[in-house]
Amino acid sequence: MDRDTSEKEAYSLADTLVHEGIRELDILGGEPMLVPYMKEFLVYATNAGLAVNISTNGGLPEMVHATAKIPARRLNIGFSLHGFSDTHNAITKSNNFDSVLEGIRICLEERKNTVVKSVLTDTNRQEIRTLISYLAERGVKRYFLLHEDSIGKRNCMDVLSFPDFMKYFSTLKSELRDAIDIGFVAASGFYKYGKRGHSRCDAGTAKLAVLPDGSTFPCNLFFGFSEFCLGNILRDRIEDILEHPVLQPFRKCWGNTCESGNCTHWATCSGGCPAHSYAFYRNIGATDPRCRSVERRPKMVI
Repeated sequence: MDRDTSEKEAYSLADTLVHEGIRELDILGGEPMLVPYMKEFLVYATNAGLAVNISTNGGLPEMVHATAKIPARRLNIGFSLHGFSDTHNAITKSNNFDSVLEGIRICLEERKNTVVKSVLTDTNRQEIRTLISYLAERGVKRYFLLHEDSIGKRNCMDVLSFPDFMKYFSTLKSELRDAIDIGFVAASGFYKYGKRGHSRCDAGTAKLAVLPDGSTFPCNLFFGFSEFCLGNILRDRIEDILEHPVLQPFRKCWGNTCESGNCTHWATCSGGCPAHSYAFYRNIGATDPRCRSVERRPKMVI
């Protein structure tokens, strides 16, 4: 959804999701608060029965305030905050640190389900602990640490490997477990669990990604690859989308595509994110280059 999507189209999408039995909607950016009718859409979607998670950079406090006033329990508002002022503004190439804090304050004051998220990088890893304590002191109850995507980078070696990320997260959670509820977000292909453990990742099984025009993909990381388009959720039957042959490789039992069995995560991993594998190697069966359990220097395929 973006500013080019009409309000009518947005409502139609919400109706389609509810009709097809989908119960949870994540609204990502760009910046969704730039959509002028976003408040009205959130009211419509939550009243229709959808649980909605919306992520914002917090740069528009007046829109955040309007959103926080929505009387809906099934609305989670997530804020991206990647460090203290200098670090956050440098990472985001913005000057909105104070606006993010104001948005968080407003949502907490309105007793909204408020989540703060940080992408872990070499730039901010030294101040994440202090940042979490700072947020906890201000009433934040839920925090997520995100593993950085490397799609679009010429070399993924600038991104923390998944084992390094999980080591950092585990230490962080242990140290701060009494201060705040800390979770993590990483490619589902890096950690298998429950029934989803039989597929390469959640793409096309537990989730679908939809562009403003209704074009549907296994996940948002495939938006740049038209060959992975499954159809259009506003025009096509959901059965046809879910049975699209593109999804078959995602659903087969992969085991682990990694070449090394000595990684501590090997038993609960299926080789990482297939979108990353495709972006770097044009092969969704390859191991995610952020694994790095074996020495390799992958280059982006242009």
